[in-house]
Amino acid sequence: MKITNTAIDYRTTVLVLTLVLTMGGIYSYITIPKEANPSIEVPNIVVTTIYPGASPDDVESLITQKIEKEVQSINGIKAIRSTSTEGVSSIVVEFEPDISIDDAFAKVRDKVDVAKSELPSDVDEPMVSEIDFSEFPILTINLSAPYPLTRLKSIAEELQDVLESIPSVLAVDLIGGLDREIQIDVDLSLMQGYNLTFRDVVNAIADENTNLPGGSIDVDQSNFLIRVNGEITDPEELKNLVIKSPNNVPIYIRDLATVEFGFKERTSYSRLAIFKEEDENDNLRTLSSEKSALLPVISLNVKKRSGDNILETVDQVGAVMDAFIFPSGTQIIITGDQSVFVQELIKDLENNIISGLIFVIAVLLFFLGARNATLVGMAIPLSMFISFSVFQAMGYTLNFIILFSMIIALGMLVDNAIVIVENIFRYREEGHSRFDAAKKGTAEVAGAVIASTLTTVAVFFPMLFWPGMIGEFMSWMPLTLIITLLCSLFVAIIINPVFTGIFIRLEGEVDAPRTPFAKKITWAVIAVLGLTLGIANWKTLVVFVVGVPLVMFLHRRIFKPVGDRFISKGLPRFIEKYRKVLLWMLERDYTPKRALARNTAALGAFTIGFSLLIVGGLVSSGLGQTSGLVFLVPGGILLLVGTLGILAHTLEALMLGKSGSIKGGILFAIVSASFLTLMWLLDKDVDLITATELMVFPGLVVLAGFIGKLFVTKQHLILTDNRAILLNGSIGSLILIIFMFAMAPTGVEFFPNTSPSQIMVTAEGPLGMNLDASNELAEEARRRLENLLTGNENARENVKNMLVNVGVSANAMFGGGAPSPERSRVTLNLVDYKDRVEDSFETMDAIRGQLQGIPGAEITFSKDEGGPPTGPPVNIEITGPDFAIITKIVLDVRSKLRNASETQSIPGLVDVQDNLSFGRPEMKVVIDRERAARFDISTRKIATTVRAAVNGIEAGKFRDGEDDYDIIVRLREEDRASLESLRNLSILEEGVQIPLVSVADLEIGSGLGSVTRLDLARVALVTGDVAPGYNSANILTQVQTYLAAYEADMPPGYTMSYTGENEDQAESFEFLSIVMLVGVSLIFMIMIAQFNHVSSPFIIMVAVGFSLIGVILGLILTRTPFGLMTFIGVISLAGIVVNNNIVLIDYMMQLRGRGISKREAIIEAGATRLRPVLLTATTTILGLIPLTFGINVDFVGLLTDLSPNFQFGSQNTQFWGPMGSAIISGLTFATFLTLVIVPVMYSVFDSLAERLQLALKGPDAVVSSEAH
Repeated sequence: MKITNTAIDYRTTVLVLTLVLTMGGIYSYITIPKEANPSIEVPNIVVTTIYPGASPDDVESLITQKIEKEVQSINGIKAIRSTSTEGVSSIVVEFEPDISIDDAFAKVRDKVDVAKSELPSDVDEPMVSEIDFSEFPILTINLSAPYPLTRLKSIAEELQDVLESIPSVLAVDLIGGLDREIQIDVDLSLMQGYNLTFRDVVNAIADENTNLPGGSIDVDQSNFLIRVNGEITDPEELKNLVIKSPNNVPIYIRDLATVEFGFKERTSYSRLAIFKEEDENDNLRTLSSEKSALLPVISLNVKKRSGDNILETVDQVGAVMDAFIFPSGTQIIITGDQSVFVQELIKDLENNIISGLIFVIAVLLFFLGARNATLVGMAIPLSMFISFSVFQAMGYTLNFIILFSMIIALGMLVDNAIVIVENIFRYREEGHSRFDAAKKGTAEVAGAVIASTLTTVAVFFPMLFWPGMIGEFMSWMPLTLIITLLCSLFVAIIINPVFTGIFIRLEGEVDAPRTPFAKKITWAVIAVLGLTLGIANWKTLVVFVVGVPLVMFLHRRIFKPVGDRFISKGLPRFIEKYRKVLLWMLERDYTPKRALARNTAALGAFTIGFSLLIVGGLVSSGLGQTSGLVFLVPGGILLLVGTLGILAHTLEALMLGKSGSIKGGILFAIVSASFLTLMWLLDKDVDLITATELMVFPGLVVLAGFIGKLFVTKQHLILTDNRAILLNGSIGSLILIIFMFAMAPTGVEFFPNTSPSQIMVTAEGPLGMNLDASNELAEEARRRLENLLTGNENARENVKNMLVNVGVSANAMFGGGAPSPERSRVTLNLVDYKDRVEDSFETMDAIRGQLQGIPGAEITFSKDEGGPPTGPPVNIEITGPDFAIITKIVLDVRSKLRNASETQSIPGLVDVQDNLSFGRPEMKVVIDRERAARFDISTRKIATTVRAAVNGIEAGKFRDGEDDYDIIVRLREEDRASLESLRNLSILEEGVQIPLVSVADLEIGSGLGSVTRLDLARVALVTGDVAPGYNSANILTQVQTYLAAYEADMPPGYTMSYTGENEDQAESFEFLSIVMLVGVSLIFMIMIAQFNHVSSPFIIMVAVGFSLIGVILGLILTRTPFGLMTFIGVISLAGIVVNNNIVLIDYMMQLRGRGISKREAIIEAGATRLRPVLLTATTTILGLIPLTFGINVDFVGLLTDLSPNFQFGSQNTQFWGPMGSAIISGLTFATFLTLVIVPVMYSVFDSLAERLQLALKGPDAVVSSEAH
């Protein structure tokens, strides 16, 4: 290969390039910005409008509908969702994925500007914003103290100012505390006695508390600015402002109102209890009961700028916190620190790279020796370093998807290097010089290596176009894998041949002896490095001083002797046995009668039937179902006959296996029982019935072997071709595995359900409950939780701190909603995964049981999610023309599902809720327009008076330094403390006080607490959650079945749609199905370009299909549901499986091209490529094992702190493990396919081609002379 030859000829340049790439990669890795979540750009625009005091119905009609009407005319809108609550309109405009967020934002903003003219004059300015996930808080600083909350608020504001001075901090939001305002509380009777109105008081303050420029005057050579500054400097000045002077008698504000520099009415409470905290060594310590008391808390949410390094930002925040002087007694607790998650990811990546190197070198040691194993292993760090440089050059940041994708790629990075280094090593063994072996060995496999890499890339390429929020989140994975795989190809083609040519040594070859000067230089370098390490970290020096001699001793005394013995004796013996297996597989006897029909009938019927069904499906979709039946009917019959024949031949093969079948069945039973027992110990869904059903299949294998051993004496029964036996057995195994999966299904899921690190308990009282009553509910929940933590040791050890918030918003999909006084939330932050004494799901179950039955409250539970945001597992949208009927349907559905949950008709269904929010207490002011007209009073004037009296009017601002405080005019508290006091209101008209009750009736009733709309029509929701340990897809299926009869009887025009997580899952699975088809098509096209014919690519694609046997068996034995991550694993597997097959068949064709017979070419290619095939499969599997099973050794901690921190299992394993399980199980079986089935299929297809040529063109056209 020219590029490799050039690299070898200019090897000094390549060595320097490698050094530059390594240094550049290390620099990029250190400096590239790191963040927790990927930067997601979703074209969703939120319009929020505040109208204080307005009812949900009024907000809907006066604000929401007006804005929706304008916005709906924008092109490219996917959906418009809105929620109208008390005083707040929230509209979410969801655009199609191909619309840019900047374009969407501009269009919505323009339409909102148009709608402003139709909104009430006193409504706040509508706020148009985009959903920017990069602006989510990276950490929350919680401050609590025994001193007054006002002082704590002042301390928090000072800290906020200092934190916002950090360049990488975008903003710091302060939540909690008391906000000050100047309250002008008017005595209603006095105001009426003076014949004044609220507007008189407001105008007096606004007119006096003002600062207007008076212009400037030129006097001689000077220019004087004229200032008229009437702004108050002390709230007490407001008392002396004159409202009016009837008959020259001034009326002061103090005559009819009190002036107080007080606090705004509380809308929320926030309290924090700390049970555990980290000491200076990051070890958890439990606090005493006095220190863990519940104290008021103020929170500061720190947001970083997009693209800045989260680790550096958090370090800078920590430095500010250390330098900031807090008053004595102040408690500081950091929650939601995303940098900890990122640090764990980076540590996982570093440890997995080290683990990967150790695994790869350990495995390769037995096949290639230590030196060559190291030459292969260097591909991992080099590929990683180049990838880091590419990411930084492209302007990307390292997020958890990229980091985990790199971990997934670890095992694949050495595949190309293994094939090339192993082939160079083989050429060197044949006597070629080092660089000649490097050139020839690389050239022989370069085409296959490039093709295999491109096929893997081709599988991931379509995923780059994943639409929607899920796509924005997950598309970083294929991008990362594509970049790292292409970097590994560069390393394999350019760098590995050069280094292998320079450093390769065969057994017995010795390096030239080093001169005394060279030895001195070596020892000097070692001494300098040791001194440097000792100064930097003595623990690291200790690890090297102890570890390096130990590794050298183990290598020389144990690993090398064992490896040399395996290379010299074990490997040749294994290859020889494999040759015999290949010879046996290719044996066939066509002398018996109708041998050809006996060997091909079942497979032929199956293949033709399957093909006819595909053709029939295409014809049905194009020409109609009737036309398609011409192909579908015979296709179905042939497929059924072929399937039965294949199953019969599978049984025949098992019977002929005799003792081999018995041993295989027993081994299958032992492996299955071991896995099922392990899954049972890990609390997976394994029961006695499931285990018994699964053990039936190994039992059948053993039974067939016994029958064969007792009754079968012939060498053949029906099939006389071992190739036919193997192919029928493989297809039969696939059919039986699918049947096995149907008997013991593992279910379907969207994203894996990870153990919670945070548990949120939401308590919601009756609509209209005030803040104090809601606070009592929260206190009851807190008391119950503290009782649980006192009596349940495991739960107590798992909980780190508890945050109580009263007056919070709902965590709903329609924009989240506004804070509500009747809603409170208790958030329990748990200790790290490694510190938990029980699974946090068990803690969540204990909390759920403890909080059942709180009077007057609906309790719901939620947890943090490991993947992108999705809707609830059960999310039912009910729409129709009449909202009254919608309401009835919602109440019926909710009642049915709650009953199913309580009676366990649908076990696992919990937290059934709806969003109707009925029963909000309200007093309606019903104006008698005729009576009002007699006094010449308008509806607006009446509404303004009522609003001013109850809600207050802002009369201006009081400025104190840099702080602004509202001046609010309203009735004093005793005049607005009861509904009766409203009846005493009056409206001043032409100097006469007209009582409100003279022109309006006051009616007490109830109304909606919120109004939800979808695409400009009212919609109601019924939602439900799934208890830990239950599969959400199974629960949803049961819900759909349970409600099917009710749905069928719904009135015409009313629909029940299952959205939320179900909708997201359906869209994602549909996209991945398309990705699978496109990826397989791309793989097929690349292989056709590589082989220049169709049969070999077809053989490889059949092998990919057979690999599903391993995937399904892995899902069954590990009881892993088929979810999004598993689906991605299957797609990834398709690209990985073809690699070894391409290398194997490519070499077969090379041997055939050299004139070697088909049989000898198959055997020689299989024996020659056995070593690289086993190596690439093993290294890929080993690279995935730490992530899949959570086996983690902290090598970085060992080097820096003598702390290996061995851990088994993690939340990351729960999320990524299913993908790893699918790849590992599928690749394990696919390796068997590559070594056994693919050679057989190659022989079969070649024989078939010859027979077709013989039938179509006669004996002269047949090139091959091999006997059949």
